[in-house]
Amino acid sequence: MKKIIYIAWVFASGLIMTSCVNDLNTTPLDEKVLTVDQFYKTDSSYMQALAKCYAGLSLTGQQGPSGNSDITAPDEGQYQYIRAYWNLQELPTDEAIVGWNDPGLPDINTLNWASDNGFVYALYSRIYFQIAQCNEFLRQTTDAKLTERGITGTVRTKMPQYRAEVRFLRDLSYWHAIDLFGDIPFVTEDDAIGTVPTQKARKDVFDYLVKDLKDIETNNLLTNNAEYPRVGLEAVQTLIARLYLNAEVYTGTAHWEDCKTYCAKVIATKGGSPSGGLAIEYKYLFGGDNDKYARGGSEGEIIFTIAYDYDHTQGYGGTMYLTAGAYGGKMQQANYGATSSWGGIRTKPQLIDNFNAGDSRYLFYDSGNKENTNMSLFTDGFGCIKYTNLLSTDWANTAKRAKAFPDTDFPVFRLADVYLMYAEAAVRSNANKDIALQYINLIRERANLSDFSSSDLTLDNILKERGREFYWEGQRRTDLIRFGKFTGDSYLWSWKGGVIVGKAIDSKYRLYPIPAKDIAANPNLKQNPGYN
Repeated sequence: MKKIIYIAWVFASGLIMTSCVNDLNTTPLDEKVLTVDQFYKTDSSYMQALAKCYAGLSLTGQQGPSGNSDITAPDEGQYQYIRAYWNLQELPTDEAIVGWNDPGLPDINTLNWASDNGFVYALYSRIYFQIAQCNEFLRQTTDAKLTERGITGTVRTKMPQYRAEVRFLRDLSYWHAIDLFGDIPFVTEDDAIGTVPTQKARKDVFDYLVKDLKDIETNNLLTNNAEYPRVGLEAVQTLIARLYLNAEVYTGTAHWEDCKTYCAKVIATKGGSPSGGLAIEYKYLFGGDNDKYARGGSEGEIIFTIAYDYDHTQGYGGTMYLTAGAYGGKMQQANYGATSSWGGIRTKPQLIDNFNAGDSRYLFYDSGNKENTNMSLFTDGFGCIKYTNLLSTDWANTAKRAKAFPDTDFPVFRLADVYLMYAEAAVRSNANKDIALQYINLIRERANLSDFSSSDLTLDNILKERGREFYWEGQRRTDLIRFGKFTGDSYLWSWKGGVIVGKAIDSKYRLYPIPAKDIAANPNLKQNPGYN
């Protein structure tokens, strides 16, 4: 079996966790309600709880594809972690647009959201549900708790590793939170259940995350090439590098040398083959057997992924959204190994125009009109076929494979990103640019493009290269903010500011608002500037 089987855990919802907003409630799997101590009596309970911490990134509730949701939601699929994250990271940028008119969704397309936006609330809710799950696991797995319950054997021996995995998962969500919301409510396992969260400055959370991740690294709590799709040391080091890459945005102080240092650690582990550790075929990284490109070996490019599997992780978010949601018009979903087409998300013309002829990363469907003249019309804009359910062993799909839900995993960190992070940090620090040039050319060679020369190694070209390499991977908003292109009028794209030719927008949109529901529920919170 290629995936972890995600097993739901069962608690009394009042005992399991608290949230930042009053109406985030857990739902028990069945009518039998267990106390925490009743649940944690056996070794298998700890593995179920660990699995649920991973499943918080891929699933939405206690059954799939929907029903019995973890949290109260008007549309369970919209509240899936990766779908909600992807919407806020891609739809306000030059890469994607969605044609649906759900209340609040057009405002994400046009960068005109407010504190009551339901799609902002969806991600905020999911982030803090995930953090709460991780905190509860850490509360229940201390040495004192394990001794009290008489837990011994393999689970007891492995618990430092399990706790490190969960700390990483929590740190990942807290990174998402500071990136999107700035100063945020902050709670750890040291805070009692029911504690009203205080707001922690973005810089302070950044410092906490770096310290926590380095503690995992230096204490050898995780190893490289972990069991798929669990967290390995390379994922920890990549997240540290990503934090350092954006440190100037988060803290006001750049950390380019630190970013290069951590990129170099990952590259030393993953980049030793003639291909630099990159998968030979870019498109295979986003197909139905892309787990093959995440393990050790010459093409183990994917460093950390959120796993999906037709038999065990069905839902209406994640790569289901990025496959079925991206198919429509004259596109034949069966050509991509799928059975559904929702006619929702498609590209903006600026993404198409960023590509040169012959680039193997150009994975789009020509609808006949690349312009988004009608924001609500799916065929106004090219389709994107980057994510499919095709197998690398039968890309032409001669076997006519088509599934209702994809087996395609969502890559969170890839080695190509580490190479480009190093290149950007080298250019910004004006040091090690010869190494940076080698790294960026590994990526361009994989794309069947000519090498960059030293004169091509500019920040503008690196941003364009990131757009070609990582489009639709949930990175674009963060990149545009770091490069100073997201707000203002230095770079315009379709529907920026609500007009088809684009216009400047207020700098407040570099952060999303803390949802109004949480502001009302928690007197400790202060709203981001410019929002009510």
